[in-house]
Amino acid sequence: MGDAGARSARDRTLILHIGLHKTATTYLQNAWGVHRYDLLREGVLYPLTGLVEGGASTREGAQSGHALFSRPGDKRSLVTDLLTELPDTASTVLLSSEDFSLPRAEPTPEQLLARFAAFGTVKVVLVLRRQDRWIESWYKQLVDQFGNRETRSLDEFLRDEGPRLLDYHARFLPWRELVGPDAFHVISYDDVPDGAAIGRRVLELAGVSAGLVDEVVATPVPRYDSVRAVDTLGLRILNAHRFKSRAERNQVARRVYEAAPAGDLQLMTPEMRAGIEEVCAPVNERIEAEWFTEPVPGLRFGDRSEPPAVAPPSGQEVVDYVDHVLSLCRAARERAEAAAAAEAGQDS
Repeated sequence: MGDAGARSARDRTLILHIGLHKTATTYLQNAWGVHRYDLLREGVLYPLTGLVEGGASTREGAQSGHALFSRPGDKRSLVTDLLTELPDTASTVLLSSEDFSLPRAEPTPEQLLARFAAFGTVKVVLVLRRQDRWIESWYKQLVDQFGNRETRSLDEFLRDEGPRLLDYHARFLPWRELVGPDAFHVISYDDVPDGAAIGRRVLELAGVSAGLVDEVVATPVPRYDSVRAVDTLGLRILNAHRFKSRAERNQVARRVYEAAPAGDLQLMTPEMRAGIEEVCAPVNERIEAEWFTEPVPGLRFGDRSEPPAVAPPSGQEVVDYVDHVLSLCRAARERAEAAAAAEAGQDS
């Protein structure tokens, strides 16, 4: 980036909303996008640079905000584009993507923050959700996404991935140490009434006036519901098929959703929840003491109520559903083989 661009950002504040996934991020990103020009009039840039068009989900309404900034590789040109987009009237930049907090080694928090070294001040906003509720929602999203090819059961996933995902203190302490305690803002998803309350706190941190905050958080945006547990049964079969074409996989996935029976399944047993609480409750008590200025009983498993019971589909409905998904995958494989054979015939 040029020296002029770097100097122009030194007196600006960057607010980095890093997720977690499944904590109203899609709602917030949609609302902030709708009010992009209203926010800009108050000196807050919610940029177009870095936004991902479309997404990995098979369902409408999904987005991952400014996820392009979170991906591996050299992002200097992307940051240059951001500084070019930054007008003289804006004192604050608001970037949002749950992909900044993806559970992976690369890029590290240090590498991610280094991309924004031109800014004089960087503040990080992290939204935590109680681990048993969060990891179930996260697992269902992974099963839904094309690139992941997730076929494990939730029980297998917990055994394999749980230890590195559920210790929030170990996962996010590097962010806090890098920006400093005063610039590290944590919200408990389980202790606010809704996504609008999260959005309100982020916009207040950005210095947005009360009137515009009220307007933004009242914005109606399309719902983007989590994947149902019963859907994961068919999607795991779909993922085992190993589609080479994302478009074809998504086309079949939509038919899998349509074929799912009414009712739902319970992925997480009471025993699994109890095991997560036993491991994570002490971690969350430490987080409450060190990272919050107010009590967060929901995060520390103060609410022990189970999710509302939903009538499950019958055994026959589940069998018929699995048979239908298998037939959809078989038909897709036959189409792919026929297309490959036809292409080979043209080349010969």
